Amino acid sequence: MKKGLVSLIAAAIAWSWPNVMIRMLRTDFDVFTQSFFRYVAASVFLFTVGLIFTRKNIIHAAVNIKILLVPALIMALHQIFFTAGIFMTSANVSSLMGRLNAVIIPILSCIFFEDERRIVINKNFLLGTFLAFLGVFGVIVGQGSKSIGEFNLGILFVFMGTLGWSIYAVYMKKVVRTIEPLSIIAFVSLLSLIVFLPIVLIFGDLHKVALVPTRRVILLFGSGILGIGVGNVFYYHAIRHVGTSIASVFFLLLPFSVSIIAFFLLGETLTLMQVVSGIILLFGCGIVTGLTKRNKVA
Repeated sequence: MKKGLVSLIAAAIAWSWPNVMIRMLRTDFDVFTQSFFRYVAASVFLFTVGLIFTRKNIIHAAVNIKILLVPALIMALHQIFFTAGIFMTSANVSSLMGRLNAVIIPILSCIFFEDERRIVINKNFLLGTFLAFLGVFGVIVGQGSKSIGEFNLGILFVFMGTLGWSIYAVYMKKVVRTIEPLSIIAFVSLLSLIVFLPIVLIFGDLHKVALVPTRRVILLFGSGILGIGVGNVFYYHAIRHVGTSIASVFFLLLPFSVSIIAFFLLGETLTLMQVVSGIILLFGCGIVTGLTKRNKVA
């Protein structure tokens, strides 16, 4: 399972940086506009790489594009709901709600995959997941930002977005067995753009990309290539080897890794509570990923 763990780590690194980049760009672009151009950048990058190095895989995916229509629709709905929810809730709420996929994905995986069921009922998986959730709660709350106690419609939207991603992740476990990961995300990104376009035309500002400095545009496109493109390719490779349940818990590390990067690049505070919680989080994820040495889950 070494390949699976390497892919998990690579995906976590790729997914950590765009979160910081998005924060750096929040004064230049609204969230809808950012999301749209990030998908554009990912699609162009992935199709360029795919057509140069793995043209046969791109053609194979194109021939079987019907298989990707459903996940593309789910991905677009996830993006719409989650983005809308971010606007209506605090950073703490959206971060905590977004981590619920580490519960939803194992539940759905248990229903549809027997190999995942063996993992989820393992006592080490349950213990590691509990510690990881405890750690991620401490990392997020330790930021000391807005309250997490008030309910509003945004919470429902964030939950719907999280549910959408969870369904997408479980669905993709079957798809990656027949279509190469880079080709999958290339077509999913492109098809998602078509669904997302009307939303960004109404709520976004596409003209803004021509008004900001070039370096900000490069940062915007770079976050899409890294987060949507590179990150998802490694993620698909990971679930081939370690399954969706272990991967979902491992990515609970993201709030901690993002906090560390933001501490060095943005000068954000890294509190003692976040450091201690991060250690607990690392320990919990270590217990869960340790299962890959004793179980074949792909």
